[in-house]
Amino acid sequence: MSSHLKRWLTALVLLPLLVLLIGKGGRTCFALVVALAAAVSLLEYYALVLSRETMAIKAPGLVLGLVMIASFYWDGLVVIPAVLVLAFFGSAMICLARFEPQTSVPEMLYKQVTGLVYIPFLLGHMILIRNWNQGATWTFLLMAVIIAGDTAAYYVGKTLGRHKLAPIISPGKTVEGAVGGLAANLLVGALFKQCWFPEFGWGFWIALIMVMGALGQTGDLVESMLKRSVGLKDSGSIFPGHGGFLDRIDALLFAAPALYYFKTLLD
Repeated sequence: MSSHLKRWLTALVLLPLLVLLIGKGGRTCFALVVALAAAVSLLEYYALVLSRETMAIKAPGLVLGLVMIASFYWDGLVVIPAVLVLAFFGSAMICLARFEPQTSVPEMLYKQVTGLVYIPFLLGHMILIRNWNQGATWTFLLMAVIIAGDTAAYYVGKTLGRHKLAPIISPGKTVEGAVGGLAANLLVGALFKQCWFPEFGWGFWIALIMVMGALGQTGDLVESMLKRSVGLKDSGSIFPGHGGFLDRIDALLFAAPALYYFKTLLD
């Protein structure tokens, strides 16, 4: 079976489950799924950047990542700086206990704390969005915009792509694909506005969708850069044809905070 067919079959199985989860799962169920996605993605991240380290070094970051997700669920954002401080202190103590002259201590500390910001902190904004008035619809908007943009970028790039977008980071991505992705973002966004959010002005709405789409593509490139730095194509193999959890949420990691802060600060 080709990778392309596996990709579509996986999507056909997962999308109905995702729709059911967002629409009917409720606040707590959604938060638990976000926590699961954050935990698995953190493990994939650690496998990429801390591949030589033992689970004793990775486990504290995993626990603190789940604490961070819980803080989003309880709206206790004040806890997040404390989690990052604990991550730094905990990593420093582990480095002290396991120090060897060849060990790059600053690099290990940096990777631990960066992982918590990159995955549970950014992903946790989806919980805040789900808790809004019309939270399920806003979450559907976020997912639909990202999925449409990702799909359009792939097919437009494959069909019309001539100019490389970031050849060193992701040779397959093209400028034409990126433009096609943004066009799909706007099309889906316009549909949602007409059907569910008519109270928003077009200027605000177009700016919101463009920011979400552009940062979603940036998130995709950042994860590609991370994988390229260690010579891997995928972060994992959980989803046939799609790779790992981190491969599936890379755009959401940047787009979810964009939606949350754009609407919160400018609405």
